[in-house]
Amino acid sequence: MTYRHFLHLVALLLIGSEVTFSGNILVLPGEFSHWYNMRVIVDELITRNHSVTVLIHSASSSISYMQKENFKYTVFKINMEKTHTEIMWQNFINAWMNETVTGIKTLSLFWNILSEFEEYFGAACEGMLLNQELIASLRESHFDVLLFDPMMPCSDLLAENLGLPQVLSIRFTLAYSLERLCGQLPTPPSYVPAVASQGHLTDHMNFIQRVENVLLYVAHTAVFKRQIMLMFDKYYTKITDTFIQSDLQIMRYIEQT
Repeated sequence: MTYRHFLHLVALLLIGSEVTFSGNILVLPGEFSHWYNMRVIVDELITRNHSVTVLIHSASSSISYMQKENFKYTVFKINMEKTHTEIMWQNFINAWMNETVTGIKTLSLFWNILSEFEEYFGAACEGMLLNQELIASLRESHFDVLLFDPMMPCSDLLAENLGLPQVLSIRFTLAYSLERLCGQLPTPPSYVPAVASQGHLTDHMNFIQRVENVLLYVAHTAVFKRQIMLMFDKYYTKITDTFIQSDLQIMRYIEQT
């Protein structure tokens, strides 16, 4: 009798070990390599029996939302055509892969290209957060968490609006600007080369190379802060006035998240 009771106890424990709790996860990815990087996370979440919904806009250049997947796509309309965003991203990629331009010249090139993104960021923010039907639908879905790439603008405001905890996933930013300013990533310029330095700087630098690397960090940081203020500040102020009823500024808000 004791042996039978022992078998019943073992069977009960084995059954209990198979019980898992799955989550309902909203994913807001970036484009191109950012999406490929996040796709690995999405696939692993699905493997672990989580329900995943990928939220993207109608002008996405690299995510084939018409293709059948083992997760759900939710697409929202923005005031921009896909052909426009494809040209914009192609210009960015061409500049990124241009090995003939180095150092400070790279900053000037990226400044001109990133200026083209202002319209794109504004269209994405307004198309997502000012879409009452979309917001209502997302609330009714009762998501547990928002996984997003900061490359997608206003993602943190969406999480705030839906009352969801946030998980960030990002490859890198130029000179690790976002990681340093918002995530306190330690990047001593004497040993950590600035991203987009075209590979000629390593963790073993002479004095001249270290001076160049410091100047790249300073310049990239200045460009990053300036672009953030020009591209995001007005949209965040507009959105936060609408949904959060507070006068948040973009850099302070990102630092808090």
